[in-house]
Amino acid sequence: MNMPTGNDLSHPLLRRGFSDWADDLVDGARLIKQLMPLAESLAVAVGEETAWYGPLFGKLLPQAGREPLLVVAICGGTNTGKSLLTNALVGSGMSRSVPEAARTLHPVACLPAGLAERIELAELFPGFVPTPWTSEDDALVEDTRNLLIWRERPAGQSGNGGDRQILLDTPDIDGTLQENWERAELIRDMSDVIVAVLTQQKYNDAVIRDFFRAAAATGKPLIVVVNMVDWPRQQAVIPAWLATFAKETGVAAKAVFVVPHDAAAAATGKVTFLEQTDRSGSPPAADPLALLADADIDALKMQALRGAAEMVLDPAVGLPSWLDAIEAAGQSWQQAQDLLAATVQVKIDLPAPPRECVWEEIWAWLKPRRSGFDLTVSRAYATLGRGVRWAAGRMGVLPTPQARQEDFASLERDALKRALGDFIERLDDACRENQEIERLFGKRLRSGDRSAWFTDLERRQRELPLVTDDYRQQVRRELDQFDSTHPDTVRWILAGLNVGAAMRPAVTVALWSAGAAAVPAAAATAGGLSTLVHHVGDVVVGAAASLAGEGAIGATVAGVKPLLDRLFAGWAVERGRILAETLQEVVLGDTLSEMEQRATAGQRPELAQLRQIIARCQHRLATAGEAEGETPE
Repeated sequence: MNMPTGNDLSHPLLRRGFSDWADDLVDGARLIKQLMPLAESLAVAVGEETAWYGPLFGKLLPQAGREPLLVVAICGGTNTGKSLLTNALVGSGMSRSVPEAARTLHPVACLPAGLAERIELAELFPGFVPTPWTSEDDALVEDTRNLLIWRERPAGQSGNGGDRQILLDTPDIDGTLQENWERAELIRDMSDVIVAVLTQQKYNDAVIRDFFRAAAATGKPLIVVVNMVDWPRQQAVIPAWLATFAKETGVAAKAVFVVPHDAAAAATGKVTFLEQTDRSGSPPAADPLALLADADIDALKMQALRGAAEMVLDPAVGLPSWLDAIEAAGQSWQQAQDLLAATVQVKIDLPAPPRECVWEEIWAWLKPRRSGFDLTVSRAYATLGRGVRWAAGRMGVLPTPQARQEDFASLERDALKRALGDFIERLDDACRENQEIERLFGKRLRSGDRSAWFTDLERRQRELPLVTDDYRQQVRRELDQFDSTHPDTVRWILAGLNVGAAMRPAVTVALWSAGAAAVPAAAATAGGLSTLVHHVGDVVVGAAASLAGEGAIGATVAGVKPLLDRLFAGWAVERGRILAETLQEVVLGDTLSEMEQRATAGQRPELAQLRQIIARCQHRLATAGEAEGETPE
């Protein structure tokens, strides 16, 4: 028997009840849950797929801050007699023992008297729905929920450590029912001591080895019970079975018991446990629970809690490695995002806008600021201009406004469709080059209705006015702001209009020429899409401008150039929005925002916060080990 003895609560972690861990455990669990969806999207293992999740959420979080109850789980494969052994140890019928395999569907817990009133059982047994015991058949009832049947030990049976021990009968760990495995694993995570029930047939199966290897990896104390032994005929071969089991699982059993096969005794619920010792001669009869009661329960609890903590904090397989995996995956997605930014971009060669799109909005803002003389001349000029434009239109020299707008719409539609086709082709190429991009965009590109994408683009272009109310408001805001910060420039423009009203045709032509000379260059980002916009380049000053002083007009136009850049850029952004909305809402959907989330995974604040919590817990664990005179494993 290799059990610690004494019950003096001498271990520092238990003496404080892990109380100084409690806040960090709660905060850490919250941060982990926030990161779970991100990790899943990055194809990083989550939940029970990791080695640390069960020890943290099944052991440390629900038990670290509670009274030190010893959770003892009886685990084993099919037809190993777990329920019979449980009933014998408890001294009453907890679970019905039946010969058919995998009949125990739910764990059954024997609790200390009064425990259900002192604590919330659902918190102590995470993942289960605690259900009061009614009969031995409760564990055999099919239910999709993870039930945990519980029954309190009568007050008169509190001996053998019964006031601090919880004994659990568990479903088969190797049965055909997947839910049985999951329930057994939840029990394994929450237990402090595992009683491994083996038989000649069930001691070296792969599933058996994996289950107990995982238990040993977290440092849990294990007691081995070899059941249904043909005694004494098989006594000599038992050491070989145990050696194989220990080699394959890494289990260093705290104690070993043999249960001889006795059908008659089993029929009455009687079981004899023979303790295997180093002493020669016949092994003595013993009660495993009594041995646990004589041991230092606090030391056993401490070993289980510290083993769980070491697994969670392990740099190679614990929570730190999970955070490393998220950061590494984020870097990979950042590279994919950089590739998209460098290769999947299109130039929208928007045609020059009709003058009424921008300039008439500017003149409408300037109109109330001009003098009466200028307005009179302007009205005369406007009347004359309309006559000249009408005559020119009749002669075929100058197109009508409607014709200009129709021509613009046709040219714009062709430009947008070319840009959409170019975008799709470039994204296809990127999918072939990068596996992350393929994962996120490939299926959508292959299964999407491309004709519907172009139809949507044309509909949006058709429905968007050349000048929207939003753009009119933008023009007014920009001009008002410019007026408040550049009063001299605006007054010069107004003075120029007054003094040179007769030369107004030249000024008007120059400004319109400036609009026609807009070239694509700047970029605006919205919704993850970079939309090409127009900025005004070098303003073209007509020859007639010399009549009003070419240098003066050139200086004025140069002064307002940044303003004109913004006004034309704002108009072009609205036109580019046609393509952007088709890409965002029809072609790409949420993929761009998903890409952004994955590419910035390593920058999530939860990662840094979790690493701080890990550092504090590692320091506490090391300090506790030094206080015990031990070096944590």
